Amino acid sequence: MIIVGDNLEELISQHQIVDPYNNSHDINSIALSLDKKIIHIDPNPLDSPIITYGSQIPDSWIKEVNIDNHDGVIIEPKSCILACSYEVIKIPMGYFGFLQTKGSLARLFVSLHCSDGQIEAGFQGKITFEICNLSNFKVRLRCADKVGSLFIIKASTRDSKPYSGRYNSANRPTIQKPEQ
Repeated sequence: MIIVGDNLEELISQHQIVDPYNNSHDINSIALSLDKKIIHIDPNPLDSPIITYGSQIPDSWIKEVNIDNHDGVIIEPKSCILACSYEVIKIPMGYFGFLQTKGSLARLFVSLHCSDGQIEAGFQGKITFEICNLSNFKVRLRCADKVGSLFIIKASTRDSKPYSGRYNSANRPTIQKPEQ
């Protein structure tokens, strides 16, 4: 069951899912805005541009930058970046978050996540966005643009363990981290 309306507002307030004073929610979801830090992953042409799933991305490929509030970030056609929510999210036990791209951004053929749109119970931190421009044109995003909607879903049980994975407590976009 998706939590909406007054129930969503009460849940946000009761569990501090997001700062209740920033009015970032509507009747159906919590609006997520773009933070200023982004990560480009650009293979070094001198290296082999192949990453084996589960292995470390070479540090030389990772470029973390702050986007300028006025100029924003331009996402080239058929390219992608890692970014994150400005908002710090806390998903309470017994609930699950599901991330969707804002419709107006999706209509520019930009996706906020490749397929990692679930936020597990117990997660706390900023949500990493895997922003992909699927279009044939450049798209500019600015810091604080509303880019995503976080839907809160009631889980069938509260008896699960809280998320304590390697992406918990994120305060910036997180790159793929190999299993330990």
